[in-house]
Amino acid sequence: MRASRSTPVTPDAELLAAVELVLRPLVRLFLEQGLVFGTVEEMLKAAYVRVADAEYRLRDEPPTDSRVSVLTGVHRKDVRRLRDPAGETSPAPVDLPFASEVVTRWISDDRYLDSRGAARVLPRSAPAPAPSFDELVAGISTDVRPRVLLDELVRLGVAAKTKDGGVELLVSAFVPQKDRSQRLFWFGRNIHDHLAACVHNLVDRRPPMMEQSVFSFELSDASVEQVAELTRNEWKNVVGRLIRALGECEERDRLSGETSRRMNIGMYFFHESADSPASHGPPRPRRRAPAASAARTRSQGRSR
Repeated sequence: MRASRSTPVTPDAELLAAVELVLRPLVRLFLEQGLVFGTVEEMLKAAYVRVADAEYRLRDEPPTDSRVSVLTGVHRKDVRRLRDPAGETSPAPVDLPFASEVVTRWISDDRYLDSRGAARVLPRSAPAPAPSFDELVAGISTDVRPRVLLDELVRLGVAAKTKDGGVELLVSAFVPQKDRSQRLFWFGRNIHDHLAACVHNLVDRRPPMMEQSVFSFELSDASVEQVAELTRNEWKNVVGRLIRALGECEERDRLSGETSRRMNIGMYFFHESADSPASHGPPRPRRRAPAASAARTRSQGRSR
């Protein structure tokens, strides 16, 4: 929540260029999924009104319809309509699925990992205390039958049954490839959090949040695949350590009763043609440099 200016500021050209770049993949998704401009326009109006209503209050009082209209540029009649509780269309919160908890323990608990730190192929059942798929599921909850969950993991493309009756995990995190609703949920959550971290830093809130990348513009297809494999392996290494650390923190914080915060940590990898609209570096001061030195610099990965 913040006390804010009463009139909008004219955006600069660099901001507009950055926002246009952010919109391109979203518009590609909209066109692929049949989201026409009128639908997106209505969603954007609603988002403008909700953010202005929640974050641009004066003396902790909600802004008037007129103030929201001035801040957002949305017509006052639309502001009134969108602020009407009867017109609220926010989706219900989605709980993390039980399947995600099982996969998370499978890839983070040493009992279910091999000597290389990879998820073991588990037998369906085994005498205690040997690890098994049924024991893994029961260790989290006895309300879900292991057979039912196994069928769901197989359906989602997350796990597979082996010829000898075992269960093999096919992924390094719970990212179901066959369930559109789950993939859309994580799409919205992860893009929201990544973009929120960027905005947090751009508007100079303190302390800044970690948001960095490494990039290169001069690579072959073979090099891209090499770095992609390296990225996948590095994520597997770090995600197990993070999950274990977060599990310890959650247990400690539940005991203390201090559980008011959430967090999200991610990693992504993307590549495309070097002549795409996004394939340009950040603005930088001009400087003279020997040709050989400049070539070496351009050919290296860069972090920001």
